[in-house]
Parts: sequence; structure tokens; C-alpha cells
Amino acid sequence: MRNNHEIKTYEIDLGGKNVSEVLENNQAPTDDNDLEEKSKTIRQINEDIYREHEKAIRSNPFIFKAADKIKCNINSIEDFVVKVKRKQDKTIKEIIRGQEFKPKKKKKLVLSAIKEWIRDFKNNKSDIIRQVSHARKETKQVEVKKIGVQPLIFIPINFAIIIIIYFRLTKLWDFSKTFEFIGRSLNINFANSWDSVFSQVWVNVLAVSGIYLSVASLAFIGLYKSICSDFFGFTRKHNRISEKLEVKVNNDFNSKSKKTLKYYKKMLSSNTIKMDALPIEQTGITDVDFSDIEALSESYTHKMDKMRNRKGSLYVLRFVLFKGTYACISAVTGYLLFEIVRGLF
Repeated sequence: MRNNHEIKTYEIDLGGKNVSEVLENNQAPTDDNDLEEKSKTIRQINEDIYREHEKAIRSNPFIFKAADKIKCNINSIEDFVVKVKRKQDKTIKEIIRGQEFKPKKKKKLVLSAIKEWIRDFKNNKSDIIRQVSHARKETKQVEVKKIGVQPLIFIPINFAIIIIIYFRLTKLWDFSKTFEFIGRSLNINFANSWDSVFSQVWVNVLAVSGIYLSVASLAFIGLYKSICSDFFGFTRKHNRISEKLEVKVNNDFNSKSKKTLKYYKKMLSSNTIKMDALPIEQTGITDVDFSDIEALSESYTHKMDKMRNRKGSLYVLRFVLFKGTYACISAVTGYLLFEIVRGLF
């Protein structure tokens, strides 16, 4: 704690109302209990603001969110605390505007503090950027194979074939013809071949299984493409946004840190301090901060973990559906062709 700590009061914003409006609530309190309850609420709010203020002034002004200045009761970089002795802290304002230190000491303390904040920012920035880079590298470990052209063509064709065969959706099955081949009388009778094949229970089971597996495979193709498209789209979005955020954070910080250092060098070069404090908007983060990048990376990492856990199941399901469909329909059509050929003789 710093010496001679001043007790501060804070302006409280309660949804656009001032304290008197909160107390009155459009009418005067009717009893002591009501007044005491409202007083407790206001004291609690002041305590919360005080805690936020004390926490904020010991943080890095280049990482501080300027949007939180009212909540934390911080208006400029001079509200932040630096260590002047082993067990003594003071705000930049107390160092610069007070009479305790000589000009050279003031300059040394303030500029050293700003340079330390700059180093701290760069270290934090490096950690976050490493986290984002690690997330990008992890993408290569979660490569997902897209569905090739072959299933997209043959699954619908197989489905059409098994439907036509099983439900006899063609007049071909009623076609029968006798002809001679190399002096031998041959007969093609599709109806007899169909009846012979589908009189077998196992053929009917395979045919119905092939129909259901075909439908399931077509639904799976749509689901798989949707999952992959969502993952690939999120990957591209993450890489694009994270790169933009990094550039924006770097540019914003470089501009503000140089300006801050230059501003206080100029201020402290004179024995008489005439320049105003640099507003927190000129040092703190205004548009993008590390929490945005961290949130994006965490979301992306969660997405990758989810895909990594899901990938094995998707591959097994794809194998079972596709191979099962091909096997069932191949067995049925193969047996039917065998009966047709055998019927020739």
C-alpha cells in the first residue's frame, strides 16, 4: 500500500440515475428500514468501485480497457501506481504533480515505469500470439478427409438400382425371349430369374438392408459435408481474424506507446509541469484487446478438440455405411445376374 493513501469518493451511475433518484425511487422513503436498505446498496456499490479501482491502478495502462474507465474510476495514465521504494507505491500523478521528488528523480521514475509497462505488454503480446500460432499448428493434426467424388456418384446410382430391382419398377421383368446361339436354343426370362432370387429370405434381407443403408449413406453425406464445411469455414475465419487482430493490436500499441513516452519525456524535460495528464484513451485499449484474441483461440481450440474426438466415429460410420451399401447391393444384383445367365441354359 502506498503512504498517505487518500480516501476517494466515486460518481455512481445506476442505469442513468443518480444517487438521489435511487434513494427517492420517485418517492421519499416511507420508513427507516427502506432508507437503511438503500444505504447498504450504495455502500456496496462504492466498495465494488473501490476494489475495481485498486485492482486497475496496479495493472498495465497499455492493457487496460479504456471502456472500463468509469467503472474503475480511472481517467488517465497518471492514476496508475508505480513502485518508488521497496515498500512504497505512488501514482504517476503524485510523483509528477507533487513536491516530494526532484525533477531528475521524477523523470527517472516515470519513464522507467512507462518502459517497464511497454516491456510487460510485449511479453503478454508474445504469449497470446504464441497461443494463436499454436492453435494454427494444431489444425494440421485435425485434418479431415473430404468425401470424394466416387460415393457422391455411386451411392445414388446404387440406391436407384436396388429400388428398381426390389420393387420391379420396370416392364423388363415381364420380358421373355427365346433365341438360338451357335445352334443352341436359349431363353431369357427375367420374371423367372427375379422370382427365383427373391424367393430366398436372405436376398430380401440384403435388398431391404441395402435400401436403408443407401438412404442412411445419402443422409450421412449431407451431414458429413455440413460438419466439414463448418470446421473448414471456422478455420479460415479464425486464421483471417486472428491475423487482423494481431496487426491491429500491434499497430495500436506501437502508436500509443511511442506517443506516451514522447509526451512524458517532453513534460518532464521542464522544471515546471504545465501539460495535462494523458487521457486513458491515449494509452489504454480502445477497439481490440488480448481478451478478443484469447476468446477466439479458445473457441477455435474447443472446435478442434470436438472435431478430433468426433473424427474417428465419423470415419467408422462412413466406412460401415458406404461399404455396407456396396456389399448389399452388389450381392443382390450379382445373384440376380447369375440367375439370369443360368436361366439361359
